[in-house]
Amino acid sequence: MSVSGKRIATIIHFSVFILILVTLSAGAMSLADKDNQNSISKWTVILYFDGDQHETTYSLSDKMLADLQNLEKVATNEDVKFIVLMDLDGIDDTHLYRVEQNEVKEMPLSSINASWNNEVNMGDGNTLTQFVCWAIINYPAEHYNLYLNDHGGGWRGICVDENPIRDILNLTELKTSLITIRDKIGRKIDVISMDACLMSMVEVAYQLRDCADYMVASESFIHTHQTENGLFLNWRLDRIYSNLTANPDMDPSTFAITCVENFRTDKAFILPPSVVKPQAVDCISAVNLSAIAQVTELVDNLSKHLMIMKHLRFFIPFIFLKTQRFSGVFDFLGYTFYPYVDLYDFSKNVATMMPYPEIKEQSGELMRSIERTVIAERHGKNIMLGEHPGAHGLSIYFPYRMINYDSEYENLDFSKDTHWDEFIRCHWLMKTNVSG
Repeated sequence: MSVSGKRIATIIHFSVFILILVTLSAGAMSLADKDNQNSISKWTVILYFDGDQHETTYSLSDKMLADLQNLEKVATNEDVKFIVLMDLDGIDDTHLYRVEQNEVKEMPLSSINASWNNEVNMGDGNTLTQFVCWAIINYPAEHYNLYLNDHGGGWRGICVDENPIRDILNLTELKTSLITIRDKIGRKIDVISMDACLMSMVEVAYQLRDCADYMVASESFIHTHQTENGLFLNWRLDRIYSNLTANPDMDPSTFAITCVENFRTDKAFILPPSVVKPQAVDCISAVNLSAIAQVTELVDNLSKHLMIMKHLRFFIPFIFLKTQRFSGVFDFLGYTFYPYVDLYDFSKNVATMMPYPEIKEQSGELMRSIERTVIAERHGKNIMLGEHPGAHGLSIYFPYRMINYDSEYENLDFSKDTHWDEFIRCHWLMKTNVSG
């Protein structure tokens, strides 16, 4: 080969080498960008804002928008990421966001599910499942907080969607959704927090025991109202999550306690016709779900003894009247839809008012178990202000009359695994043994 031919061959080989190098470099940069996008954060916060209700007193959608604005105040970083699915009270107003400081970035709903249009059913467990799985896959983290924001009814469910038809996440559906998420990602959600009324119940905690490590919720009502400075919000997302972004190495139990510490209580309110008796928004608690099984077992033991010893029924009405209640009406009149009482306070009154050593011992064990399970709790002290001085973090369903009893209660894990529902039916029907 001539010298000129060698030069040409050398130039060609060098050019091919440069082209390969550039191609490899571009591919490496592309991989690096992708890795950066899906890098593992300390925390991913997944917020489920269901504001799709036909409100008569105030717009829950306005509350959701105020919560979103508060979330924008958080000094975000790559250690903590915020993903929001929000549905407002109209049609075609479901939105998917990534929230950063002073910025809300909208993403297409089709990125979660190609068939989703601009209106999804937030009361459907499949919606929750798909959204949470998508958020975890695309924004992986060491820890996850799932925040549910809407109306709540305790064991009856959470997240009501009224467009196009009314639907609600009942506890069975919520558990199925969260178990599916757990199985797909291979782990539990670290903290599930519920900005909704009446959700801190032993029945709710037991239903979610295999789905999450900690639960943060309220035994009492949650109430948003207008003030001169805007909407009054109990869950101050700016404060809660600013604490998290400033301390991203926070472990789940500490974060759950932080939620309790930054909850904003409120004065008593009356909201006719659903709430007749003034109710303060003063209760919030963090529950260790790994310990709820023991609480449930002790409730079962106490229930069985109260059923068998039928002469103890004489004490039950007096115990009920003395126990902290969370309904908006007087339960003994038989009008309430939410006949929930504080489980610790009930146990304490059983131990105090029933003169039987075995019953006292069982009640005491239950009280101590609740103290170990509720890792943080706040409540007001002044009953005259509508506060709940007998609150200790977990309520339980205790309808006083048959008119209040809902047989749907028997579908819960708690009812299937304890004799509590048999006890309350036994008390009314005056039978020593009740099947089911």
